[in-house]
Formats: sequence, C-alpha cells, structure tokens
Amino acid sequence: MGAYKFKTKVSENGTIVIPDRFNVKNKEIEVIISDDINLDKPKKNIKEFLDKFSGILEGIDPDKAKYDYLMEKHK
Repeated sequence: MGAYKFKTKVSENGTIVIPDRFNVKNKEIEVIISDDINLDKPKKNIKEFLDKFSGILEGIDPDKAKYDYLMEKHK
C-alpha cells in the first residue's frame, strides 16, 4: 500500500477515523501516533541549513572516509 500521511482527531471514545480513500479493511497496517505540535512549524530554508552545517566536513576527503569505513567493516 505504501506510506500515507493525513491529519485526523481521536474521538472522545478513542477511535481514529481513516479517510475513505484508504482501503484498509481487513489489512494489517502500522500506526504511528505523534502529538508533536511543531509538525506545522515552517521548515528551515536552504540558506539557514547551509549556514548551520557548512564546514562540518571541511578538510575531510569523502572518498577516503568511505574507503576507510568499508575496509574496517569488511576486515
């Protein structure tokens, strides 16, 4: 079926209403419940991301790091 996301409320008696477009009757599904109110918070833009993380890998050769990792993993 894949992964889908939708917003709903849990009723007073504890039931969750799934939208009609999802045919999940008699199917096993995985339910993840989040009450994180920050889900609607706007995402950071690319400039903020680059400002925060630029220079983390400075001076590191990514190809050498991959090689070293694989050599250690497959000793």
